[in-house]
Amino acid sequence: MSSTKPAVNSYELAKTGETKPNQSSVLGAEAPMTDLESNATGRRNEATHDEDGNAYGGAACLWDTGGKSVFASFWSWLVVNKNQLLSGVTVSLAQVPEAVAFSLVAGVKPIVGLHAAWIMGFFTAVVGGRPGMISGATGAVAVVMIDLVADYGVEYLFYAVMLAGIIQASFGALGGGALVRMIPHPVMVGFVNGLGIVIGLAQFNSFKVQDSSSDDGHRRLEHRRLGGGAFAPFTDGEEWVSGTTAIWMAVHVLVAMFVTVMLPRISKAFPSALAGILTPTIVEWAIVRPIGHKTNVIEDVSSVAGSFPIPVWFDSQYNMPSLSFDLIGKIWVTSVLIACIGMLESLMTLSLIDDMTATKGNRNQECIGQGTGNIISGIFGAMGGCTTIGQSIMNIHNGGTTRLSAVSASMFMLLIILVAYPVINLIPTAALVGVMFVICYHTIEWSSINVIISTSMPRKWRTDDKFKLAGEKKVNRSDALTVLIVMAVTLIMDLAVAVVVGIVFSSLMFAWNSGSTLTVERTLAADKKSVTYEVGGSLFFASIMPFMEKFSVRDDPDNVHIHFDNCDIYDWSAIEAVNSLAEKYAEEDKKVKFGKISLSSRRIMEKAKQLLKGEVADSFSIINEEEIVPGEANKIGEGFIGGRKPTWAERGGDTTKRRKGGSEADEELGLKEEPKPEPEKKFFGLF
Repeated sequence: MSSTKPAVNSYELAKTGETKPNQSSVLGAEAPMTDLESNATGRRNEATHDEDGNAYGGAACLWDTGGKSVFASFWSWLVVNKNQLLSGVTVSLAQVPEAVAFSLVAGVKPIVGLHAAWIMGFFTAVVGGRPGMISGATGAVAVVMIDLVADYGVEYLFYAVMLAGIIQASFGALGGGALVRMIPHPVMVGFVNGLGIVIGLAQFNSFKVQDSSSDDGHRRLEHRRLGGGAFAPFTDGEEWVSGTTAIWMAVHVLVAMFVTVMLPRISKAFPSALAGILTPTIVEWAIVRPIGHKTNVIEDVSSVAGSFPIPVWFDSQYNMPSLSFDLIGKIWVTSVLIACIGMLESLMTLSLIDDMTATKGNRNQECIGQGTGNIISGIFGAMGGCTTIGQSIMNIHNGGTTRLSAVSASMFMLLIILVAYPVINLIPTAALVGVMFVICYHTIEWSSINVIISTSMPRKWRTDDKFKLAGEKKVNRSDALTVLIVMAVTLIMDLAVAVVVGIVFSSLMFAWNSGSTLTVERTLAADKKSVTYEVGGSLFFASIMPFMEKFSVRDDPDNVHIHFDNCDIYDWSAIEAVNSLAEKYAEEDKKVKFGKISLSSRRIMEKAKQLLKGEVADSFSIINEEEIVPGEANKIGEGFIGGRKPTWAERGGDTTKRRKGGSEADEELGLKEEPKPEPEKKFFGLF
């Protein structure tokens, strides 16, 4: 007789520190049960079953009462998801001043940016592909909105945001998220380093005498675009706070940093970032104000009060133009820029969080989520945006690794706008600055400094005991230079431009280095009547000139053999180079024969056979199966015929039997393949 494990309800599990599984909802701390929903330590919350098949263990869910009252079930849910909820609250507080600032940057009212914060945050949390990632109004997107708002008004901006959302969602549906794999690691390192510096420098705006007028905010951003860069707070000519106000703001920053850093060493029961915000707030109103001083609070930047949005076509404060081709002609450039910048920053942040949490997000789904958020933002009169990198890192650092943390951040932001704004307006801006400084420290890849120093040193210094700090950590100098270039462009312009520049530079350096690896070995026959050239490496546009220079056309004997068994032919430039080489030998009345070609090169030449000329066409048309050798990229092993996998009949199988993806005959022949994970959707079948 089998034993039965007694039912365990959510409330009892919460008291003992256990959890309950198989609750696939955004309301559960670990739902849905996939790698995407695991926490930063890599823990998986898998279901456990008793002998009767009943599931127990896992994350408590809101609606699972387990025989208890609704209140008891709700309390247990709060206990289990406490860290996710509190992390969301912390993030929403940090979003308020940035949303206001970016609204002023774009030349719109602060409430437009605040609505974007919760709308983008909610829909990307629910629809997107990276749990724990925060979205809202961002500076990179706000920059490209300035001219459209100034020239045509905010109504055209709403249409532009909607169109940008459609572009992003379509991009994700077509599998465009796979293009993020084109971003090299040095670009990622330069991205996070530049990001940390930019976030840190941006905090100094809080030490300026606040002027919440949109004209002032617009002018500050114009200064950044015209040369201020990330250092704009120090070059924009705005007045700094001074005297006792500056001293007390510095105190708030130090207190916030101290609490944020030290609290986790004492207890992790309460999010350190939230404590870092609350403590200076208490100091401000319990000490600073009573003694006759004060510092800037959120209300000094802009009040966050507002009402629930309605579709812009029914909002009396907007005069929405009718949709027409003329309107699309005015907004499409801005829409494309918003879509591209938004996807680039979001996918870069997704990759960064993947590394931080040792989990994998869905890039295509994230593009769809970003698109959905922008479409809804435009409809309800918000400025849209993308992933807010600083708040995303803050959320992950506080343990907010599930969708619930991002949803709670968006809902608390809405609560702030509708109800809680009198309390939020009391928070000193310096408290948020202190927390963001800590986030900056955790964002920068400090180990990259040693790598760059080591790479810049000669080998004698790297191996010297005097330079142990740098050590043997050298990488290609082009990689180290890429990191520095991305950081520099980030500080001078913005993150999106820096990433594009970094990718282009890395691609050029890769092409140059790959072209330098081409080898050509010349072997003269004993009778000196023929010569054989063995070509190795990659033959493509960057290696054509070295390839052509390796041949001594005039000095060679009349019979020339060129073998490509260790070479991969990649592009049209390579095909034309082979044609040109054959023509040069023909002009000297010498016979050239091409042979021993790799499988990948053979496929290229077969598809371009009508482009082949003279001896090239004749040589490649008569290459037999024995002369086709496995190319390095083909990884062809035993059991293959002429560079292809043998058919079922060639392997001795019974062709009268219908096969279903692997059979006993496969196992007997030792050719059964291991199951492969389903690949990510390709972008138009190209990537």
